[in-house]
Amino acid sequence: MHRQGVGKALVHKAHAVARAAGKTYVTVKTQGPSARYEPYERTRAFYESVGFAGLEEFAEIWGTDPCLVMITPVARARA
Repeated sequence: MHRQGVGKALVHKAHAVARAAGKTYVTVKTQGPSARYEPYERTRAFYESVGFAGLEEFAEIWGTDPCLVMITPVARARA
């Protein structure tokens, strides 16, 4: 489903839900860059392209797989 707009639509919906709930940020967890695994490099690049930034990588959340927490401010509603 890459490059079909599905991911961007889901992120847009997540922002709408978070905004309606009065939240300030949206977060995601994905495999961290220290794993050096190409499919997740593409995943992180997608999240960065829609405004997420890496916050912190944790080694202990998923056992041996590093977990990267990414964050973005909730987008304001378009006029």
